[in-house]
Amino acid sequence: MKACRMMVWLAVALMIAGAVACGGGGKYASVKSLISQQIDIMNDYADAMEKAGSAQDVAAALNAYAAGSKDLVPAMKKLQEQFPEMKNQAEPPAELKPEMDKMQAVMGRIINASMKAAQYMQDPAVQAAQKNLAEAMSGVK
Repeated sequence: MKACRMMVWLAVALMIAGAVACGGGGKYASVKSLISQQIDIMNDYADAMEKAGSAQDVAAALNAYAAGSKDLVPAMKKLQEQFPEMKNQAEPPAELKPEMDKMQAVMGRIINASMKAAQYMQDPAVQAAQKNLAEAMSGVK
């Protein structure tokens, strides 16, 4: 259960980092693409977790989520450097509201789907995959 909570918080951190690093159309057009990619990765993870029937399935879902998230880290860091003013904004620009609404919806799916991992937390493959995900997400700050 503790690892499941950690994964949820890491997913939230990824979402927040995306929001903080990003803006909307026009000046921030590249951000929408990154958020869309992030949403796709999160949906794929939720789909895989919803279908998981074994520890191996859960580990595979976690590892795929980690790999996809890790692939986004360089782009997120680049956007944080490109738009440092976004870091201290309380809310993202209005242009991003549709993307952030989609992100909120997928976060609900992630939380629910991640609960399935709890029953497999004693499995070494799932523990390794959880560690892999935590390491991938640690690049997002």
